[in-house]
Amino acid sequence: MFEVEIKNLKTKAKIGISSKERTKFQTLLITCRFKYSIIKKEKIDDIKYLKDYSSIVKFLKEFVQKSKYKSIERLTFECANILEKKYKLKKVFIKVNKVEVAKRYGCESISVSK
Repeated sequence: MFEVEIKNLKTKAKIGISSKERTKFQTLLITCRFKYSIIKKEKIDDIKYLKDYSSIVKFLKEFVQKSKYKSIERLTFECANILEKKYKLKKVFIKVNKVEVAKRYGCESISVSK
């Protein structure tokens, strides 16, 4: 089984509990980890049997930018679920970090993971 990590993908989303917070885009850093298997070892160099990281990154970035969720908890949950289904991934881990909010509070990170 292979484990893939896409770390600190920079994107933006209109997200927040208050309507004021959702009026403009906020910078988010997304980390995604997942596992998958290739059944036949001789297919390990065949792109048809590998996961397309480029496609996953593009999809994840677009999904987050178009999302309308109020909480990063919901965004984290929905990202994990859709990636599992769309790309047939196992053990998907998602971490969403609200960079700008963390700076306002004088900390390095405010994030939620699933």
